[in-house]
Amino acid sequence: MDFTVRWLGQGGFLFRLGGSTLVIDPYLSDSVAKTDKFRRIIPIPIQPRDLTCDLVVCTHDHQDHLDADTIAETNLPRYAGPDSCLAHFRALGIGEDRLQSLNAGESISLGEARVTGVYARHTQDSIGVLIDYQGLRLYVTGDTEYDERLAEAGKEGVDVLFICINGRLGNMNAREAVRVASSMKCRLAVPMHYGMFAENTENPTAFVQPASAAGISTFVMDFNKTYDVPGLLDGLPASRASANL
Repeated sequence: MDFTVRWLGQGGFLFRLGGSTLVIDPYLSDSVAKTDKFRRIIPIPIQPRDLTCDLVVCTHDHQDHLDADTIAETNLPRYAGPDSCLAHFRALGIGEDRLQSLNAGESISLGEARVTGVYARHTQDSIGVLIDYQGLRLYVTGDTEYDERLAEAGKEGVDVLFICINGRLGNMNAREAVRVASSMKCRLAVPMHYGMFAENTENPTAFVQPASAAGISTFVMDFNKTYDVPGLLDGLPASRASANL
C-alpha cells in the first residue's frame, strides 16, 4: 500500500496513506501577496480546483496555512482543524456535515491511519499533527515557537519529524528546532516552512549542520517531489514508536 509524502511548500504536505489521502496546510495560491506583500517564489504545485484528498487539515487560521483562496476552490469530503479554523471554514460556505474538530488531544480516523492534534505554541488554538500509519509515527509541527511541551508529542518516539525552522513570525529557529528533535529522539528530522517567501525563509543547512552534529539523521525534501516514507527510513535504527505501534 502507498505510504508517501509530497511537500507542497511552506507547511503544506500531501500524504498518501494506503487508500486514503491527507493534506495538511495547503497554500496553493499567491494570496499573501495581496495582504502582506509577500509573493511566493516557488510555483503553485496543484491548482486548488484539482486538489483531491479524503481529509484536509489546517493547523491554524493564518493565510499561508488556511488559505481562503485555496479552500474556497476545493470540494473535499472532510475539512478539519481547531475551532478557529472550523469557524473560517463555515464562513467560506463549508457545511457542518463536512467539518470535523481537530483540537489538541483530538483524533480522527482516516482509513487505517490515525490523525491526532497536538500542542503548538503559535496562535491560541493552533496545533501540530501526529499521523500513525503502518506502525510508523509522523509528526508535522505546524507553526510553533520553541516550547519544551512540544516534546510531549514525541514521548513515545517519532519516526519522521517535519519541523519548522524559519525563526520568524512566531516560529522557532533552526537551532531551537534541533533542540526539539533531540528531545523526542526522532529517527529522521525533515526541515520545513522555508523557501516560500523571500522575506520569511531560512537555509535548511542552518538546521542540518547542527542536527547532524547532535547525532540526528536529517533529510531535505525537494519541493513538490513524492517520497516513499518507509524508504526514507531505510537503514535507520528503529524508534520506540515503530516498536510500540
